[in-house]
Amino acid sequence: MTNGFVGIVCLDVHLPGSATLKDRRSALAHLRRGLVERFGAAVAEVGDLDTPWQGRLTAAIVRQSQTDCEERLRALEDWTAEQPDAIAVRQVRVVTPEDLA
Repeated sequence: MTNGFVGIVCLDVHLPGSATLKDRRSALAHLRRGLVERFGAAVAEVGDLDTPWQGRLTAAIVRQSQTDCEERLRALEDWTAEQPDAIAVRQVRVVTPEDLA
């Protein structure tokens, strides 16, 4: 029996309107809030910390069933496509806690 499923999505974010790191932080904070509020994701900024016009976020979603986890990830990907910033989905993966042991 599994202990649930973890959906992981890595996002590359292109922010052409960001001229400063403050602009970048604001834009990424908006995306993080959306991922947390809409999908219950845990989100971290994981790369490109010193470049104003790009960022990288990784989000994780935990669900009881694999089907539910995959559906939430698809919805998350669809939502990112609707955002004004260019967001490329770099990687999507569903694992179980047992896979991580």
